[in-house]
Amino acid sequence: MKHPINVSITTIVLIASASALAGWNWTNLQDDAKATTKTTAAATTREYVVDQVHSSVLFKIRHGVSNFYGRFNEIKGSINFDKDKIENSSMSFTVSIDSVDTHDSGRDGHIKSADFFNSRQYPEATFTSTSIKPLGDGVYALIGEFSVHGKTRTIDGKMLDVRTGKFRRSDVVGFETRLTFKRSDFGMTKFLDPDNPESGPLGDTIVLLVAIEARGQ
Repeated sequence: MKHPINVSITTIVLIASASALAGWNWTNLQDDAKATTKTTAAATTREYVVDQVHSSVLFKIRHGVSNFYGRFNEIKGSINFDKDKIENSSMSFTVSIDSVDTHDSGRDGHIKSADFFNSRQYPEATFTSTSIKPLGDGVYALIGEFSVHGKTRTIDGKMLDVRTGKFRRSDVVGFETRLTFKRSDFGMTKFLDPDNPESGPLGDTIVLLVAIEARGQ
């Protein structure tokens, strides 16, 4: 009765020794499994580049008793997009402040001046996402780092109307983001009533509407 036990122990020792010599052990198997998982996740994410011709950047701010809308005409950026699990996606885009367009050259010049964006010193505004989470019904909570006027703050908003398809034989992805921030957080306080910031001559809250179409690389 002792011999089978001795044989089993010897066999186990031999297998363990061979596995160690071959570099096969449980830790390595775990590491390989993790690496495979990471590779699979990375493979489902694809890079897209913003198509400036088919993308739009609008902004909204309270002016007296009404909402005022304007736009920026130049945007660039990239999106790492996972169509199967959008929360694995990320985006980064840059807007040229000098491209502001409000249908009035005098007002455009004032917006670019030191009273507001100071485009000579700070020519760009950038947004880089840090989190995308589903809220339901195709709407996602979007959080990221926004830099403008020499300051960087965390802002949030929503990502919606996400679609994929083909355009001129290229894979494309499209969506809209709505980001909200207070200009006073970035040092822009001209025409701001400190006692009633949303009802003064010019409101504090700016809504940035970014509709993006991007092409797969």
